[in-house]
Amino acid sequence: MTTTNPTEFQAVTRHETDPPPPRKLRYVPTGSAAVLLPLYLFLIAGWFRAGVEKMIDPSWWTGEYLIGFLNEQRPHMLPFFVPFADRVVEPLAPLIAWLVMWMQLGIAICLIANRRVKPALWTGALLNLCFTMAGRVNPSAFYLVMQVTLLVALSRPVALKIAIRRAALWLVPAALFAPFARTIDPALVIDDPALMLSFLSLVAAVTTVAIVNRPAELIDMVATTPIGRWFLRRARISPHALHERLNAERPAR
Repeated sequence: MTTTNPTEFQAVTRHETDPPPPRKLRYVPTGSAAVLLPLYLFLIAGWFRAGVEKMIDPSWWTGEYLIGFLNEQRPHMLPFFVPFADRVVEPLAPLIAWLVMWMQLGIAICLIANRRVKPALWTGALLNLCFTMAGRVNPSAFYLVMQVTLLVALSRPVALKIAIRRAALWLVPAALFAPFARTIDPALVIDDPALMLSFLSLVAAVTTVAIVNRPAELIDMVATTPIGRWFLRRARISPHALHERLNAERPAR
């Protein structure tokens, strides 16, 4: 007669019943890649083109092109970026030009290989942030939108409170960039680096909360805030009525 070791039985039971720990995503999942394939391919082509363009240009290897870029963009730079450009970037122009060139190629290679995608996207966002603060909004702002979209697709589900905290962090740069806006003319705002960065940060904050997809919890949280209570009173809507509407629209299982 064989006996089962209680310790072994508990270990087997725990192994069979407990859910596996969540894996940290380091690449674009197949489903997300299929949906976001146009953005993904555009980023690959864009970063690869940018890197190759610089590699075949001798003025990038010497840093002359980068210095000319800084001189051309200086009137359009954000005020706090000018000292950084003058005291850091320009004296180290050959080194920084070399780094930019290889970073752009590295981003493209990571995306092509579908490895280290998140670090590659964050690196690309950092480069585009610097280009935008230097006054070159187009196409850097649009690259930022695409890269933030892919980063959101790669992020793991989190609780609503954590999502709200992350959204609050996104609101910090939105508030810091806004005072440096130079125009609100609809024809010119697309070229205003401060306004574009502030708007993109605001969009990222809203998206961070929106993807949580827990409307009932969000209703309860908003209803407990002074602004939420004021809005619900003005709109003559009760949280209970909103919950009933959500339950009515929820598909039956």
